[in-house]
Amino acid sequence: MILKVTDIIQETPEAVTVCFKNGNFFRKIKYLPGQFIMLDFKIGKDTVKRAYSFSSSPDTENDLRITVKKVKSGYVSNYINNVLKVGDKIKADVAMGTFNIIPNKDNTKQYILFGAGSGITPVFSIAKSVLAKEPNSKVLLIYANQNKENIIFYETLKKLEKENANQLFVEHILSENINPQFHTGFLTEEILDTIFKKYNLDFGDHKYMMCGPSGFMDNTVQILKNKGVNRKQILLEAFKAPAVKVNRKNLVSKVTIHYKKETYQLEVPGNKTILQHAMSKNIPLPYSCRSGMCSTCKGTCIDGETTMSKGHLLSDEQVNSGEVLTCITYPNSESVTIEIA
Repeated sequence: MILKVTDIIQETPEAVTVCFKNGNFFRKIKYLPGQFIMLDFKIGKDTVKRAYSFSSSPDTENDLRITVKKVKSGYVSNYINNVLKVGDKIKADVAMGTFNIIPNKDNTKQYILFGAGSGITPVFSIAKSVLAKEPNSKVLLIYANQNKENIIFYETLKKLEKENANQLFVEHILSENINPQFHTGFLTEEILDTIFKKYNLDFGDHKYMMCGPSGFMDNTVQILKNKGVNRKQILLEAFKAPAVKVNRKNLVSKVTIHYKKETYQLEVPGNKTILQHAMSKNIPLPYSCRSGMCSTCKGTCIDGETTMSKGHLLSDEQVNSGEVLTCITYPNSESVTIEIA
């Protein structure tokens, strides 16, 4: 589907929200709050594919919205912030992602949402849907940023908090802060204890969801585990898989890939992902985001050993059963065999 840019909103000096008209009456993109979409950007002679979470909610907005923060040397993020304009048209795929909720008016849940930086986008979508569709549920949003100037949706969150005074509660943590109304530094067990006590919450069977840099999420997960929260209760969304330190440059693995009744033989260097090397050899394997955010490239390692970057969407059970995402998976033995359905 082709989406037309209808508006561009400057959220902070470093981030914009891009609004798209959502097709027409007969053909619209359907999505769940928290999901993302793959977009193809034509930049000069290049066509570049990127995944962006919806910052809009299907329950509160008719248009589609993504919110993009500039990344230093970020090819697409800088293009979106500096060049993209109203009227431009972007090719879009279907919505994807397991980081989502299906709102239910009968729910009486306590959502504990964590966001850091632009990781607010899917969390913001989820919060809006809960407020619109689950009148008996409550949302505690804990949002970390560098400073107040960089808080995306700051005024909108204040407005939503005022309009939903008994349902939405927002706590900001700023690493650079002189304002006593905000928490200062980085998220710690002490800060989280203070926040939970403020709202008379225990670390019980709540809906814990978070999105942000891998370091932020690793730290937050560890704090929650220290407080007795089961890892299975925590749902993560990673915008980018963290880099893996690879010390196997001299390893060349014989990788066999079974896909669509075809068998491909590759010699993959230990410092290359399986998908990355397959693409360089023009082998037509399935892929979409190339960052561990979707399951398009998922396969099963039936022989050999591999290493997969953290921050992906697979559950511990899937990983233990041998499932891998080839876009973030490195060979770790002299031979590896992967089956892709």
